[in-house]
Amino acid sequence: MGLLTGTLIAFGRMSAQQEITAMKASGLSLTRIARPALILAMGLASLSAWINLEVAPWANTQYRRMLMGSLKDNPTAIIVPGELNRQFKGIVIKTGEREGDSLKDFWLWRVDERGKLIQSIHAKEAHFERVDKPNGEIFLRVNLTEARMESRPSEKDSFAKPASFAAAVNTSMEFPATEILKDTSHYVRKLRWLTTSELWEAMDKGWNTSPQSTAEEIAQSKMEARKQFNAHLASAFSIFSLSLLAIPLAMRVGRAETFVNATLALVISLLYYILTSAAAWVKEPSLRPDILVWIPNLIVVALALNFLRKAERR
Repeated sequence: MGLLTGTLIAFGRMSAQQEITAMKASGLSLTRIARPALILAMGLASLSAWINLEVAPWANTQYRRMLMGSLKDNPTAIIVPGELNRQFKGIVIKTGEREGDSLKDFWLWRVDERGKLIQSIHAKEAHFERVDKPNGEIFLRVNLTEARMESRPSEKDSFAKPASFAAAVNTSMEFPATEILKDTSHYVRKLRWLTTSELWEAMDKGWNTSPQSTAEEIAQSKMEARKQFNAHLASAFSIFSLSLLAIPLAMRVGRAETFVNATLALVISLLYYILTSAAAWVKEPSLRPDILVWIPNLIVVALALNFLRKAERR
């Protein structure tokens, strides 16, 4: 959006002050006038593609390795403040801030297999403690300070029994965490964390599949990998396509005011985001979601070329 806003401001002021008209009168074509901006946009698009496909996944992986490696000494490190943490099955955790091994404004929600809330706990402060059981299982003990708990009845008893409430100055609870803490060197990586070579391998063999996976599940995972790869590229290419649209659009609007151009950039970005989100919702492999992610860019480029032809004739 930064380059889009800058392009709109630069060409909008040039158009408002008749500088573009003067350059065209001296024999320069609109393509020649716009060339520096387009070269810059293409360079930034290439840089963005490299960041999306290599730098960002590598940085995310290194961060997660450091985070998981610290869990043995400080289990609290697994909780990211301000986010919904879903590492533990059937449990969602959120905390306002973390100070050392202490979690402030701590929330914990238990949900059933269908995602229905069955228990909520709020505490002023919480501390995590790793508990190794004799049978080899690992539990996470949560020591709570000034805790309040609400338990809801099962769905079949929801009308017959009211919710129950409890409060305690100090209390604790435990839940299993073997899968998370038994081997901190291995963890499930999300698809967007994969680098280019790893995405290509996922496109060839499937991602996050097992020997028991069906052919349909493997095909779906391959499509998800292709979709993610193309989404990274489409996101990077949008820098060029939106800049290409901004040049003739700024000339048509012809306003020198920064506020007007910034507002126009915000509207364009919002419309592009809506189109991109709509394409990302498609999951059915037969609809080729890996190609649909390019539709917003194709629409933007088509509009840009149409506006450029009209601006060239003016």
